[in-house]
Amino acid sequence: MPGKVLIAHADQKTAGRLKNDLVREGCTTLSASDLEQVRPLLHQQPELLLLDTKLATTASAEQLSALGSELELAEVLCLRLGREDIDFQQARTLTPWACGTIAAPNASEQALEQISILLRVKQAEKERDLAQGRLLFHQREVAEGLRSAAQIQRTLLPNRYPDCEAFSFAWQFLPCETVGGDLFNVHALADNTLMVYMLDVSGHGVSSAMVTVSVNQSLSDRTSHLVKQPTDQPPFYRIATPAEVLTALDREYPYERFEKFFTISYLLLEPESGRVHYCNGGHPPPILVRKDGKLELLEAGGTLVGLGGLLPYEEGEVLLQPGDRLYLYSDGITEYAAPSGEMYGRQRLMDFLCRQQQVSLDEVSSSFIKTLKNFGEEHPPDDDISLFCIQFNTPVKSRRACGRKAKPAQ
Repeated sequence: MPGKVLIAHADQKTAGRLKNDLVREGCTTLSASDLEQVRPLLHQQPELLLLDTKLATTASAEQLSALGSELELAEVLCLRLGREDIDFQQARTLTPWACGTIAAPNASEQALEQISILLRVKQAEKERDLAQGRLLFHQREVAEGLRSAAQIQRTLLPNRYPDCEAFSFAWQFLPCETVGGDLFNVHALADNTLMVYMLDVSGHGVSSAMVTVSVNQSLSDRTSHLVKQPTDQPPFYRIATPAEVLTALDREYPYERFEKFFTISYLLLEPESGRVHYCNGGHPPPILVRKDGKLELLEAGGTLVGLGGLLPYEEGEVLLQPGDRLYLYSDGITEYAAPSGEMYGRQRLMDFLCRQQQVSLDEVSSSFIKTLKNFGEEHPPDDDISLFCIQFNTPVKSRRACGRKAKPAQ
């Protein structure tokens, strides 16, 4: 029974016998002949104090009270060592903080058995406290990781829009508590091409957020050749089609690599014509609301990304007219549930958007979040909620229809 035991006994012969017995059992011992010697020895962190009842009955009430407090603070257990000439009830009254009494400390087997039990209890408490400490540390690490992941995710959302009069943009993002995998953005790839995408990585937490960051880097024309492929002829690049981009992502992010799937809507916008080329990889189809209120779903595409080329991706095309609006959204919106369990659904979303044609994009996005929260009675979302709004204003014929200069997002 390994452990450290402090023996406080007025009779040094009895203390010596106990010490020898405990050392044979694998214990480390400390010795004191009075209470004044006990207190400094507590700094050596014994698990157990064996206290001679004679020392207890000859000490003052203040001394015993102070000792009890120090034992509690140091988390040291205490056993009384009984004597035939000391009244048991008196000793128990004086030391209520002790765990019990060894009635006959000279009976080695009985004494060692009780001491062994208390040392095992103390060891179990230590292991429990250690496990709880590790758990708390892990929980703090996870919480810090989630905070960091959420901050990174937020920095990847649009903070500037391309300086392009042909289009207006607005967005809303409501993160879930456990950090989801939503991301969306808009970039100018060339003088007459804007790239817009929204993706949603499966799962929650740091791992999903890190995949989101990686995909964001793959979709950057500064850090990757996936969206702008180098060529030998001017302008020395070729803009990949949406279907080509999704095919490349599907190849680059197989499920086996990260054990994650993700969905994506990827669009190329042409400011001079209002033409949109798009492809969906398992993502909720963007909603097109025409200026006259008619609705269309942009459904061309294929499976979610990560299945390893299971099916080819199909590409769609649509021509926008001035005043038409496109809405990209994540399934966190359609699957947002009221306390009754009823989901918000796509139909409610489409009905809401149809009623907003005379309202600015900023007002649409902000009022939608209020409407959604009212539906869910302010219940925190279980998944990220993302809405990205696009309005085609007018064709811009300038050769630099969407130059690289950007303006802050609203």
